[in-house]
Amino acid sequence: MLKFDIMNILIVDDEIRAVNALIKRVDWQEQGFSLPYAAYSMAQAQSVFKKHPVDLMLCDIEMPQGNGLELFEWVKSYYPETECIFVTCHDEYEYLRSAMQLGSCDYILKPVNYDQLREALDSVRSRLEKRHSKDLQTPGTGTPKAISPRVVQAASPYIAKALEYISSHLTQPMSVPEIADSVHLNEQYFMRLFKKETGSSILQYITAQRIALSMEYLRETDLPVTEVALNSGFDNYSYFNRIFKRFTGETPSRYRKPAGG
Repeated sequence: MLKFDIMNILIVDDEIRAVNALIKRVDWQEQGFSLPYAAYSMAQAQSVFKKHPVDLMLCDIEMPQGNGLELFEWVKSYYPETECIFVTCHDEYEYLRSAMQLGSCDYILKPVNYDQLREALDSVRSRLEKRHSKDLQTPGTGTPKAISPRVVQAASPYIAKALEYISSHLTQPMSVPEIADSVHLNEQYFMRLFKKETGSSILQYITAQRIALSMEYLRETDLPVTEVALNSGFDNYSYFNRIFKRFTGETPSRYRKPAGG
């Protein structure tokens, strides 16, 4: 098997001591990872993702200002190749079930059993190596095609109202709790209902709508690409560029000026 490059890891926990312990107690180079990035909140973690590629996230669940499950839903929407291991002191069934439904590859309880953690890291690394090897053998596969916004007919009046809210706030910062609050629903119930009604997560839907809007700007205006990004709801150009290519298979500039056009 082809040797996989050193992989990037992000540790997310609102307890600084917990993050430091994980960094110090594991020989990350021996495990095949670079020295971990650290984040102490959902917002800090999102900032790391926008600046650096992350292959694996070790994440606590209970955190203020956005829990680990909400963070991982965001990660799966924007960075679907990233693996996740939850490291938490909570062993309630609902947490376990939610983690598995989101696609978490493991769930380790605190205090951390480091032998168990190393086994989990070995398993993740093996899976990433196999995936990388397959990608090298079949280049160009799995690239999403250009999308356009689809009209969603929601049976639920709550989701219909949420879609209107998203549409009217598409170019502004939005959060899942904010949208749920706008339709007076519990956040977790709202996320489940939205997925059932639309077939996608809230963040996936918002991103698709923003990318579709940016495609319209690129086709019909001469605005600089940086302004297209801002006018479509993206406040970071490099992030927009990466997400646009993931959806369309092309950079925004290439999409505007196709080969031979």
